[in-house]
Amino acid sequence: MRLSRRGWNNVMIIAVICFIAVVQLPELVKQRFGQEGSAREGSGMAMLLPFESTIEQLHLPQTSLQREGGEWFARPRVALPAAQLISHWQALTGTAISNEMVGKLKSTLPPPSSVEIWLAGQEEPVRVTVYQQPQYWLLQNWQGEWLAVSVEAAYLFPPVL
Repeated sequence: MRLSRRGWNNVMIIAVICFIAVVQLPELVKQRFGQEGSAREGSGMAMLLPFESTIEQLHLPQTSLQREGGEWFARPRVALPAAQLISHWQALTGTAISNEMVGKLKSTLPPPSSVEIWLAGQEEPVRVTVYQQPQYWLLQNWQGEWLAVSVEAAYLFPPVL
């Protein structure tokens, strides 16, 4: 069977499309069937806490939150409903920052704060190191990764009443 010039062009076009599909197939499979965490990593976002973890207690520098009888209570009380503050910390994500960048910033960082987060099923709390910068927060997550989060101070550390 002899192909005309037009036939060979069609064969070449189909071959190039097949080659592109084969090269892109692994990435498409990862995106389609990959885990939630790997999708976030690819986008440059990192989570503060493990995926689908449940907070049992939260100890901020000026207040502590605990669940009693199915409801959250803050002692001393804060200007934000305790359950809402827990949800802020539970879902907190930020832009991943390299250790090199943090090393460069170290000399300009203020003294850190520490937050203790007790998770269900964990024997030890997650200790989060927090630096407040003028335009963002720098936090170290449960895996030791640094993340930058741009939120108002009251979102993470509401004033005590």
